[in-house]
Amino acid sequence: MADEQLPEMVTLDEAYRAAFFMIDAYVELEARPDEGLVLFHQYLQSDPARWEDWKQAVSRARSPGAGLDPLAENLDKD
Repeated sequence: MADEQLPEMVTLDEAYRAAFFMIDAYVELEARPDEGLVLFHQYLQSDPARWEDWKQAVSRARSPGAGLDPLAENLDKD
């Protein structure tokens, strides 16, 4: 899918699935993926608390003064 076909906004469900698929691809591609990331991947698949944790993370990301912006480095390159 080309960038111009990507939506500007996604739902919480879509964003969660995107994060999962990104981690899934990394774990699958790496010969020796980081153990912590593998455990996180398992958590995303199995822990019932994951949805509440996800919603809290989204709320934090949207709050003013959230601090660190993990996208800033990439966004500044455009």
